[in-house]
Amino acid sequence: MICQFQRTIKNPIKIEGVGLHSGENTTLYLIPAKENEGIKFIKDGVVIPAHIDNAHSFEYSTTLYKEGKTIRTVEHLMAALYFTGIDNITIEIAQGEELPILDGSSKVFVEKIKEAGIVSLPQEKIYAVIEEPIEIFQEDKFIKATPSNRFKVIYQANYNNSIIGNKKFEYIPENIDSFKGIYTARTYCFLEEVEYLRSKGLAKGGSLENAVVFDKDKVLNEEGLRFEDEPIRHKTLDLIGDLYLLGYPIIGEIFSFKGGHRLNAEFVKALISQGAYSLKQASEIIEIMNFGCFYDKVY
Repeated sequence: MICQFQRTIKNPIKIEGVGLHSGENTTLYLIPAKENEGIKFIKDGVVIPAHIDNAHSFEYSTTLYKEGKTIRTVEHLMAALYFTGIDNITIEIAQGEELPILDGSSKVFVEKIKEAGIVSLPQEKIYAVIEEPIEIFQEDKFIKATPSNRFKVIYQANYNNSIIGNKKFEYIPENIDSFKGIYTARTYCFLEEVEYLRSKGLAKGGSLENAVVFDKDKVLNEEGLRFEDEPIRHKTLDLIGDLYLLGYPIIGEIFSFKGGHRLNAEFVKALISQGAYSLKQASEIIEIMNFGCFYDKVY
């Protein structure tokens, strides 16, 4: 059977750190929520639902915006909420407007959620089930979705770089090795990009402590890569975080070729505008699923 009931955290969580792009200290509180409340951010009293309708900017991260309030770099936390099966939670931004980059992955967010405890709520999970193929393009990049009886994501890169190259990563939630290999994958950049990013007011908080930096075909981080395909795994992490802005976990197969935050967002909007999915409660699709609740296998 699939995961049948909605989930939230058992205890509140406080997380502090530096914003990757702003370089400013930030503090946020993750607070338990009731069933059907969804995932929502609060900044200075303004409630910003974690939904694609509120996605505003996609330059090297995903930003939410509403009523003059901005929440930057939400994708790593959104991915962590997906990885831990959290449907309902309130995230209050007490200081700053960018989520902390921490180690550059979803690792700390996932660990903090696990430490706080996860509880089931008395309401069934709702899934977005892909009903028909859909594909969108952006120059030579594209993302497509096809119906499937499970959630599966494949990301393929195409870099002129001997380390990254055109590697492909396949994420299947019920595959424990696949799961463990994705949420700890760190963000990355190239040394020649750093000056440009900072000229644009970005990457002010970036360092070798929270990002992998490539100098052509060399990794500058002393510890090297966590996985030989760590950048592709991180791109997959980003994609999953952005997909969760649909508001529901997806049942279907997603393939991305060279996709980034902007294309991810356009894809989610296309899913909605083209009516490519239907919403179903867990009990409606339980018979077609071929695996158990994967959260039970990893926690």
